[in-house]
Amino acid sequence: MAGSTGVPQRPRRNVRWLAAGALAVCLGTLGSALLYGNLSHTEAVVMVKRTVFRDQVITANDLGVTSAVPAPGVAMVAAERLAEVVGRTARTDLAAGTLLHPEGFGEPLVGGGQVLSGLRLPAGRLPAADLPPGTAVLLVPVTRDASQGPDGPSISARVANAAEELPDGATLLDVTVGQAEAERVAKLAAADQLSLLRVAETDR
Repeated sequence: MAGSTGVPQRPRRNVRWLAAGALAVCLGTLGSALLYGNLSHTEAVVMVKRTVFRDQVITANDLGVTSAVPAPGVAMVAAERLAEVVGRTARTDLAAGTLLHPEGFGEPLVGGGQVLSGLRLPAGRLPAADLPPGTAVLLVPVTRDASQGPDGPSISARVANAAEELPDGATLLDVTVGQAEAERVAKLAAADQLSLLRVAETDR
């Protein structure tokens, strides 16, 4: 054929396709390395095998051990603490198939001779600082009428759960009080005549 040199022509290589292929190989290698790294850093943790509802006692049959990869912001209970969890009380509903959270179990919210009471306190009627469960507090009767004294003495109590702030600035929280004081606390709370103070353990 005229004008032909007789030398076979090499097919042109698409540089973009070559670059994409090299990138895919690199990403695949990196992904495999990350996956291997994660699998090699698994920890033995406690999982829930059978659903346990709030306030129920946790038994050995309710729990199991599994492997999990630690993740930022995800709290887990190490398998070494399994014996510690058995016999404790579920603080929330524990769903089967989930990992046990460190705050999902603890002592019963209400002990013998105690009553759980819910309070709604307006802004300024309790400390701005956090009140973790178990905090010792004093429920102080108050009145809007300066000419009237408070309705009886203050009442010792303990915070039962984390406080929840409402959009209007009021706060909801549960406290445990002695059974003998439960009715008076309920009446004072309904009349919006309670203020809450945090006290040191030695003050109780």
